[in-house]
Amino acid sequence: MNIKTKETKLRNFAKSVIDYPKYKNEINYLLSKLDLTKDKVVQSYVDYDLDISKYGNEIYESLSMRFVLHLHNLLKESWHQERQKTIMKMIKKLDIKDAVDIGFGVPTKYIRESVLKTRKIKLTLADVYDSAFKFAEQLLNYLDRNWKEIIFFKKVDMNDYEYPGDYDLYLFIDSIEHVKNPSKYLSKIVKESPDNSVFIFSLPIGPKVNTHFIEWKNYKEAEKWLNGHDLKIRVSKKVYVNPKVDLFAEQLDYKFYNLILTAEKIKK
Repeated sequence: MNIKTKETKLRNFAKSVIDYPKYKNEINYLLSKLDLTKDKVVQSYVDYDLDISKYGNEIYESLSMRFVLHLHNLLKESWHQERQKTIMKMIKKLDIKDAVDIGFGVPTKYIRESVLKTRKIKLTLADVYDSAFKFAEQLLNYLDRNWKEIIFFKKVDMNDYEYPGDYDLYLFIDSIEHVKNPSKYLSKIVKESPDNSVFIFSLPIGPKVNTHFIEWKNYKEAEKWLNGHDLKIRVSKKVYVNPKVDLFAEQLDYKFYNLILTAEKIKK
């Protein structure tokens, strides 16, 4: 696909989410509260998806980039939507009272459906970037004015190997690969977490990009990595990118998917 065609498609995808009637009020609210313009967000969307190889993890300091991540999550028929559905289904099958989402990025669908609607889970959203909390605060304000009763923020730097505390569920949704030493951090979490803790991972399978510090060429490598950290996989699913809309993956020849799984600690 030539660059002009790709840029036009990306611009149209971003605008399709922003102008979609179901999300229009939400989007306008967020733009106003975060002091961003539609044009700024659309351009950030195009720039990022046009060439993901240009960026390191510092891109996530940007509020407009948080908005881009949110638009990704709302884009119809995207890999992002299928990932969210899969994670939500896995959470619904668990008997848990609290959870921590480490490196959460932006609030995703499970927060709307499994936390805010049911109010059965107390959730901590952990991240290192202020932009994550600023965006999340405004989105949650829009979704539920009483969200602070069950959702909490905690600043955690995974590169400093900070332990977020004891929880029934630890979520790493496309986050642990951004840690400079993912193996060291996961070892710490598994070692210090309660024996009955459950883990949900969404791991990228395929070529490594600049924001990642670990690569799994296939799902077997990822499963072996988790097993090597004393985790036993309960259930897993592969979620593939959609070449029609997930144009960021063109640079990877669309040889990219996510392994999403639930795991438990191996009893010793």
